[in-house]
Amino acid sequence: MSRDIENNVSSYPWFQFSSSLFGWLPVFFLFFNQFVSLAEVILLGAFYYFSVCICEVPSGYFSDRVGRRITLMIAGFAYVLSNLAFLTADGFISLVFGQFFLALGIAMLSGTDTAFLYDSLLSVNREQEYASHEAKGQAFSMAALCLSALTGGLLGMYDLRWPYFLSLFGAGWMLWLVWRFVEPSTHRINQSLETTLFRTISECFRHLQDSVLAWLFGVMVLMYSLEHVVYEFYQPYIKLLEISWLSTDSSPLVSGIVIATSMFGGTIGAAYSVRLSRRVGIKVLLLSAFVIQLAIIASVSIFLSSLALGMVILRNFPMAMIRAPVNAAIAPRVGSHLRATYLSLQSLSARLAFSCLLLGLSSLVASQESIEWQSLSLVLRSALIYGVIGVAIALILAPATMNKKQ
Repeated sequence: MSRDIENNVSSYPWFQFSSSLFGWLPVFFLFFNQFVSLAEVILLGAFYYFSVCICEVPSGYFSDRVGRRITLMIAGFAYVLSNLAFLTADGFISLVFGQFFLALGIAMLSGTDTAFLYDSLLSVNREQEYASHEAKGQAFSMAALCLSALTGGLLGMYDLRWPYFLSLFGAGWMLWLVWRFVEPSTHRINQSLETTLFRTISECFRHLQDSVLAWLFGVMVLMYSLEHVVYEFYQPYIKLLEISWLSTDSSPLVSGIVIATSMFGGTIGAAYSVRLSRRVGIKVLLLSAFVIQLAIIASVSIFLSSLALGMVILRNFPMAMIRAPVNAAIAPRVGSHLRATYLSLQSLSARLAFSCLLLGLSSLVASQESIEWQSLSLVLRSALIYGVIGVAIALILAPATMNKKQ
């Protein structure tokens, strides 16, 4: 059994790598627009976020009650079905199926992957190594996103469907790795606990009476929104730059390059996250991450310039820099029978908060039929104000214990 658990730990970085091969990242909007109208593309995006929210908490509960490995298997199968739906898409309904299975895979994976790692290490009394292994897994994930975004951008120059073959390969590789995993023994002990979903959720929320957990919960919800502001709006920003190489619109390729470079920055952030946390403390680390993220939003909200893309490529660095230290601070405070559900609730709250932010931002330009620099700048500046206020509140409410170095 110990050897099997060791395989869980040693394969975890490659599991993160394979599950992050999203070749469609730089082309999905253009791909959808081949089959449906602009309004329907936006509707498909809304359907995706809604589906993730619906599946998020039940997936964590399923993971805590039934098992980590089977939950990861379902995620892998959902990824495969999603890519098959996209590859055979010919209209709105088939794209809806693709979006649903993608959301299901994301939801089943969310929280379970990191809970699986912690339980595996706990099974062999190595839980003190969790932060380092999680950071390595995040670095591999960012590297995969970097590689797949660049490759997807290049493939998309020839055919917008081709990047989905890369994603299908990643999904199959992920399934093979999960098939070789074993269920951590510590989780098998805890899964005998029987309780309802409502009681499980209530118990998770009771953990927020812990001031550290409550603060970290709020911080991660805020950081998710700020990180995704640039992700949602960088494509029209690049389009407004009107970059042309070889006398053709090069927005898709530029998009892939920007995403790939930003993922590389995330890899660096993940690799040094634990070391930085131990050196400066988690509160200073989080503040630094917020300052970088706000600076990125500020640069693209003020300047319409190719030089501002230099800031956009830093988008993933702040979140990657804090994810492992924050997860390491959360994990010991939440029991194994609740951990995946708790992390799913945190992820769900982050997505809901971001959805509300997008709804508010969209109301600012409701009368605009197309993206113009004035309207895009207004949206980004409003998001910047939201972020500044949020960070100020977070600093005021930070528990005194968060000043300690980890």
